[in-house]
Amino acid sequence: MIAINKIIGQFLGVLLLNVSAIALPTPALAELSLEEINSIARQTTVVIAPGLTPELVAELEANRNNPLAQQNNPDGVWNPGSGVIIARNNNTYYVLTVTHNFKQRYLEQNQPYGIRTSDGLVYEVKEINDGRDCPLEDRPKVEFDLLRFGCYSLKIPRRVAGADLAIVSFQSDRNYPVASVGDVDNVEVGERIYISGWPDPEKEKDATTGNCRGKVARRQRRLAWTPITRKIEPSQGENGYSLFYFDQTRPGMSGGPVFDNNGFVIGVHGRGSADRGKLVQQDCSVSVNNQQNLQSADFTKAVSEAVNYDPPTLHTLFSSGQNFNNFVSLLQNVNFDLAFQKQSPSQEVIEAALTKISDTDRETGEVSFDPQADITGRFDLSDRGDVVEDIYKGFSLKNMIRDEPSPGCRFLLLGEDCN
Repeated sequence: MIAINKIIGQFLGVLLLNVSAIALPTPALAELSLEEINSIARQTTVVIAPGLTPELVAELEANRNNPLAQQNNPDGVWNPGSGVIIARNNNTYYVLTVTHNFKQRYLEQNQPYGIRTSDGLVYEVKEINDGRDCPLEDRPKVEFDLLRFGCYSLKIPRRVAGADLAIVSFQSDRNYPVASVGDVDNVEVGERIYISGWPDPEKEKDATTGNCRGKVARRQRRLAWTPITRKIEPSQGENGYSLFYFDQTRPGMSGGPVFDNNGFVIGVHGRGSADRGKLVQQDCSVSVNNQQNLQSADFTKAVSEAVNYDPPTLHTLFSSGQNFNNFVSLLQNVNFDLAFQKQSPSQEVIEAALTKISDTDRETGEVSFDPQADITGRFDLSDRGDVVEDIYKGFSLKNMIRDEPSPGCRFLLLGEDCN
């Protein structure tokens, strides 16, 4: 892929040593519209969360009703995350995400996980526990359904150790679109990128009371768009974070895809800025401090100045994502091959889930999709794929898909009672 501004002024052909052979430059790809990017994102973005065993439900309710427990044990709160389908091998789908969507203690407890696809089905993730301690000292184990390049635990400093990247697989005989993957080196600072994910409204404050909302069953996918402010080497950033952009994301979108303007995945989102400030006054999960906040009016200035910031300052001022190229390198290091889709997104996929977005909404830099808004004429949604009416119901044990006969009541994910 070569961006349009990179081919301006280039010759249409290059004369080789053999004058009879002329190599034409790769044609520039057409920049996709906001609606087209969203259509791709809508079909490839998934929700990832632990399955709700009775023990986990009891723990969540105890923490939900006890603010002190939530403050002292944030690991004890249910935190669904996001991911993106980036490969397929027969009936096995591979989802790229961040490792902090998988808590170490849940893995050690063999806590079941589920992946919710765009059609509303939730698939069980098998073989989730790779038997590795956090921090990870041994090599990733490719024989499990979860391949981690880092780990998340409250028992270690800063909670995340290693590269905050993971790939998780699930089985299905349904046909799901696979996202096209691109090269982040072809994306220039200042170019627009798009982030798709499923925010967790429980991390946001009620506009009326100012309190955190507590249990919220309904979820809506969000698409955010923003210019890239800086790219650094993964080794320079914290836990491999190397793409920086403005704070248009929300908690729960971690692991969601970062698209370029041609619809290719160039990374995965994972972190908000350390100083989200006025941009997220409704966010319960961060503390607002007195450091300088970046506003929309400062976008151009901030992009030009970001080149002067060191990595700690970048993490303070901007949201950040993982570099897809770095993910590919990590896979190569463990000799794990995946057949990526490197061609442009097909017209069939682009047209499959087109949604009209109003001029007012496209100016905000983010939009949450809600079929109930049809009555205002703001959106024209053909299905309810961007809304989960009850995420708790979807991830309860008895609602996860059964791909095979039950192995018995001890297999909690299938919801069979041993009494």
